[in-house]
Amino acid sequence: MAVISGERRGAGASLLRFVLRLLSFWFWLAAITRLAMYRIGLLRAIKVDKPVICVGNLTTGGTGKTPAVARVVQMLQELGLKPWIVSRGYKSETAGNDEMKVLEELCPGVPHIQNPDRVAGATKAIHDGAEVIVLDDGFSHLRLKRDLDILLFDALNPFGYARMLPRGLLREPVRSVRRAKFAIFSRAGVAHVDRLRDLEDTIRCNGFVGGIAHAAHSPVKLVRVSNGEDAPLETLAGAVVAPFCGIGNPRGFERTLEKLGAKLTPLGALQMDDHQDYGEREIERQVIPFLRMTRETGATIGVCTQKDAVKFRGADIETEAGMPVYELRIEFRIIKNEEALAEALKMAVHGEEEEKETRPEPA
Repeated sequence: MAVISGERRGAGASLLRFVLRLLSFWFWLAAITRLAMYRIGLLRAIKVDKPVICVGNLTTGGTGKTPAVARVVQMLQELGLKPWIVSRGYKSETAGNDEMKVLEELCPGVPHIQNPDRVAGATKAIHDGAEVIVLDDGFSHLRLKRDLDILLFDALNPFGYARMLPRGLLREPVRSVRRAKFAIFSRAGVAHVDRLRDLEDTIRCNGFVGGIAHAAHSPVKLVRVSNGEDAPLETLAGAVVAPFCGIGNPRGFERTLEKLGAKLTPLGALQMDDHQDYGEREIERQVIPFLRMTRETGATIGVCTQKDAVKFRGADIETEAGMPVYELRIEFRIIKNEEALAEALKMAVHGEEEEKETRPEPA
């Protein structure tokens, strides 16, 4: 990440960025070719029998998508519907990947199907009783037709350093925003109002004509990983902490802890790969040594995200690390235009039926 962001300097980093830029051209070419094939009809999207709501990004993560999916599911439940979640299941195991485990905690009782073939997953969900499909991270999966595309942008890094993979984080050109019908800028609570206005102007200039909402990732509590006991956020005030995480935006996690009054050691946060497996080997090789080193520099509390904690529940980290370990629970809140999002969901689910009801009978 330090290489593509430009933070790492030197001849070696510059050479690597040049190579990545060359590779980005071929990624861009493949992406626009595929988009063109759908646009001219050589490839076709498949329509299933129930509404499909997609929550996705233009970039490779770090937007807070998982809690956003949970919020969309909750809003659909408030409309009296039975949503099912369908996702690809990246690095999924028999029990599901980390995102599935988090969504099980955030949306208890909501079925979740993970299948690389999203059409097959949606078809099975509908056969088993789904009234609406919430497609998790499927904006670029054009094979399944949807009734509403919701795009998430991290207000702190919305366009993945404005370059395609692997030089940047973009999966598609920014002009693909025109396919979406709704956009949400996450982490808007820590972004300046002028920046948010500029970001809205940017997607409008690229052809986006839908509704826009702002959201914040609000910390709500700490949960002791070893026993599940809640602790107040004030526990972090003035404490020296050892953060570790395997998420798309580790810097955002650090900033959240600092806003809560926590102090980081000179080692900062242990940044593991997104979807990093927390097997016994990785815990012994990375997490435990990191916590021990930070303890020597004054840390008294280990902190991770819920997405990390679901991967090592039951593991005895605290005894070997010599400090308590907490997960920071975050609530995804729409802080601007939640009514517009609710209306967009309602129209996507009921719009066709309402149009039929209000259409005048032929004379």
